[in-house]
Amino acid sequence: MQGFFHGISFRLAKLGVIIALLIGTLMSAVQIYFDFSAKSTAVNNQIVSITDMSTPPAARAIHTLDNMLANEVAEGIMVNDFIVAVTIEDELGNVIAESKRIPRESNTTWLTHQITEHLTSYSSPLYIPGHGDDGEHGQIKFEVDMDAAFSSFYTQSAVVIIIGLIRSFMLVSILFVAFHYLLTKPLISIATQIKRINPGSPGEQRLSLSGHSRDDELKQLVNSGNQLLDAVDLALAKRRAVEVVLRKSEEHVRQIIDSLPVWVGARNREGHYIFANKALADFLQTSPEAMRGSHISDFADFFYTDPIEVTMLDTEVIKSRISAQIWEEKWVGAEGEEHSMHTHVMPMEFYDEVVALVVSSDITELKMAQAQMEHMAYHDALTDLPNRSYLVERLEEEVRKSARNKIYGALLFIDLDQFKYINDSLGHPAGDGVLKHVSQRLMAIATEDDVVVRLGGDEFVVVLTNLGRDLASALLQAEESGERIRAHVSEPHFYNDLELHVTCSVGIVIYPEEDAGVHELLRYADTAMYQVKEQGRDAIQFFNKYMADKARNVLVMEGDLHRALEMDAFHLHFQPRVNVVTGAIVGAEALLRWDHPERGMISPGEFIPILETSGLIVQVGMWVIERSLKQVKEWQHMGLWSKTMRLGVNISPRQFRSTQFVDDVKHLLEQEDFSAEMLEMEITEGIVIHNLEETISTMSTLQSRGINFALDDFGTGYSSISYLKKLPVAILKIDQSFVRDISEDRNDRILVETISAMGNLLGLDVVAEGVETREQLDLIREYGCRYYQGYLASRPINPNQFELLLEKRFIQI
Repeated sequence: MQGFFHGISFRLAKLGVIIALLIGTLMSAVQIYFDFSAKSTAVNNQIVSITDMSTPPAARAIHTLDNMLANEVAEGIMVNDFIVAVTIEDELGNVIAESKRIPRESNTTWLTHQITEHLTSYSSPLYIPGHGDDGEHGQIKFEVDMDAAFSSFYTQSAVVIIIGLIRSFMLVSILFVAFHYLLTKPLISIATQIKRINPGSPGEQRLSLSGHSRDDELKQLVNSGNQLLDAVDLALAKRRAVEVVLRKSEEHVRQIIDSLPVWVGARNREGHYIFANKALADFLQTSPEAMRGSHISDFADFFYTDPIEVTMLDTEVIKSRISAQIWEEKWVGAEGEEHSMHTHVMPMEFYDEVVALVVSSDITELKMAQAQMEHMAYHDALTDLPNRSYLVERLEEEVRKSARNKIYGALLFIDLDQFKYINDSLGHPAGDGVLKHVSQRLMAIATEDDVVVRLGGDEFVVVLTNLGRDLASALLQAEESGERIRAHVSEPHFYNDLELHVTCSVGIVIYPEEDAGVHELLRYADTAMYQVKEQGRDAIQFFNKYMADKARNVLVMEGDLHRALEMDAFHLHFQPRVNVVTGAIVGAEALLRWDHPERGMISPGEFIPILETSGLIVQVGMWVIERSLKQVKEWQHMGLWSKTMRLGVNISPRQFRSTQFVDDVKHLLEQEDFSAEMLEMEITEGIVIHNLEETISTMSTLQSRGINFALDDFGTGYSSISYLKKLPVAILKIDQSFVRDISEDRNDRILVETISAMGNLLGLDVVAEGVETREQLDLIREYGCRYYQGYLASRPINPNQFELLLEKRFIQI
């Protein structure tokens, strides 16, 4: 019954009863009110009517003093059951007639008291006809029982109320039945069906309504319920799929974490492990399952850090929610091997608590690799000696220390002499063996405080420290060390049964040097070493002020040469080549000149070596070829230059060995539409000796295009008849150093005659350079030289002046 009284139909019926009662009561109250008003009016009208009817006879009875008539009037009024007392009085207040009865008992008396007085008194004056209205002649009074007067009203009202209640009850009953069958019963059916739904598979159960087909809110509820069941079933299916995927993903993540080469673990505030991956567990010689719940102190034998400090760090990370990292912590393996670990400690939400996620990477090999890389960064790979980087840092320290303590030191720059020949002839393995042997010898004679460095190639540096406070003594010690180094390096080195002898050139600078840092000291020592090279090698040389000025001038001139090339400040002079018999001009040699904006004309012997060492000679050399070709083309168009004449251009060794040299020359010839037969390239023996086969290949390629080659300065270098036999040269030029003293020096005459005879026998055109006198000309003509160049014919002159010579075509001696 408790369920019934809580049902919708009962609650609706109860609500209906209340509403019906309220409405019925309101309607009945309105009806009763109107009935009460009508009844009150009827009672008043009835009393007025009784008054009007009884007043005339009562007045006559008073006038005639007829007591019988008065009593009859009174009794007649009492006929009305709601009147309980009647009194007729004369003008003096004497009672003429009187009639009374006891008011009846009624259950509605209390109600009458609520709406009016129970007994109400009425009076009316009596007037005697014909006596005017000058005053009252008597008075009739009667008392009305209002309860009796309203008895019919009360009965009628009771009927109205009862009928209203019956009507309300019937209405509620009808509504209850209607609600039950139309709403409650279907809802109960739906609720019962919902209770039977399987939560695990709601889509298998369907909601339905029995009875006739309907299209109302309940039908919509059933349809919506079925759609909801389908949606829930679909959501559950998706959730199951997601759960399956999550389980698989969790398993994959676990597998990934276990397969990671890093250690992964999570600890709570107390230092207990929540989980750990396989790598960490394997290192601690346990399993991930066994580590759950274990304390960090249980593994204290595996690491150096105090477990209390580890727990404090974990707690700090958990509280602050800020990650921390330990750059390097030491762990010890089961076999005692030491591991360096880089550890990150991060806060992580783990179910209902925050834990410290600890990820450690093994950086042991990285540390070893870093140490090895650091060693490699500061040491030479071949000799294992310290390198330039180490030298710069160490020398800076030594220079500061020497300046602070006023103690001298020395820097020795060592370069092996003719080392390239060993590599070229025996190969780089032999050269590497020599370098190792030299480094071992340098280390053998160096003291514990000395620094031995290989700068690269065949260059070494030895830094002598703590040579005392006396400069003379320091110089002496540095000289002794340099001589000792030179002597030890020159000892024979054996390679594959070959006895190799290597000498060295040593440049020495004493430090601290005023306003000189590490790089300046290295440059000073290098300058002194090159001074030794220029003087014949295999010696030592101290750096002096003259070398510094010379080195500085070289740097300044190198900058000026760069600007000269950019601003097209070079120009060409031409020197004629003359037939020794006819005096006809058969060609010219193009010579580079530089007019410095401040210093004026600078000798080629001064700036061309700098072009060579700086590498600018490649660009400048191509500029010379291009500009001289253009100039000859102009003379050719003017009719001053014939196709049988030749233009001589000097080719430097560095330019000749350039990988683009052949292609650049071909491009220039095509660009200027210049006949290659008119171009003569003059090379020195320095080009030949470096790589004979490569030189021959390059010369042959260019010769196939029609270019002629002249071997310049023959006899001043490594002259060899085999060169003349192999090289595709057409011209042999005798150096001016042999021609200059030919008239006084018998040896020079013999050399010129021999070279000329050899060239003629080989079918070469022989040109004598530096002819300045008629006597020299007669001798070279006698010795068989075909052509000559020199001041006797003309100095090198600018193109405009050379045009005048070409116009003459002959040189008159």
